[in-house]
Amino acid sequence: MYRKGKLYFRYGTMGSAKTAILLTTAYNFEERGMRYVCFKPVVDTRESTNVIRSRIGIERECRWIYHDTDLYEMARQMCEEDKAVTDWILVDEAQFLTADQVDQLARVVDDFGSNVICYGLRTDFRSNLFEGSRRLFEIADTIDEIKSTCTCGRKTIINARIGSNGDFVEEGAQVEIGGDDRYMAVCRKCWRNKRIEQSYRSALPFDLPLPVGDMED
Repeated sequence: MYRKGKLYFRYGTMGSAKTAILLTTAYNFEERGMRYVCFKPVVDTRESTNVIRSRIGIERECRWIYHDTDLYEMARQMCEEDKAVTDWILVDEAQFLTADQVDQLARVVDDFGSNVICYGLRTDFRSNLFEGSRRLFEIADTIDEIKSTCTCGRKTIINARIGSNGDFVEEGAQVEIGGDDRYMAVCRKCWRNKRIEQSYRSALPFDLPLPVGDMED
């Protein structure tokens, strides 16, 4: 029987319940007796064991993805061991995948007919695309945004990194694992205004007005 799978990318900012949705989806597949497997890049070192854990406390066992893991070969081996094709592959923190690994997942979809759902962030704390996310935007069959709300009421877009003094951090490595103590999901305007505020803080003391629309309340 010919199987036709799809490659999905479901993205959102931190705190948008991406992982909770993944775990709920896995539970539904299990209840229906469908063959599925969960994956997670090992770069996320917050867990010492191979589990995917949501902020709301639910978790599920997963398989690690290392930087040099060939996901196509892994899927092929699973098919041989199980004597069946995996119906669904769920990937958490997909932004940490390499572009090659995203291409390998696409081959799994095309050659085996499996469905692959990747959950992850779109951009880093500087609003730049992650490698894995960029490739998913380029080749995924279906792209969905998991929306969440900034404290100002607008849609969150950027995962701002927070320093020890509470200011937004603009420099540093792209990957720095952390939770609410290090990151805050904000809208573009809040992120931009914070950067403007910092630029004024370090500017020469000319008596210049703030741009219209950026005045503090």
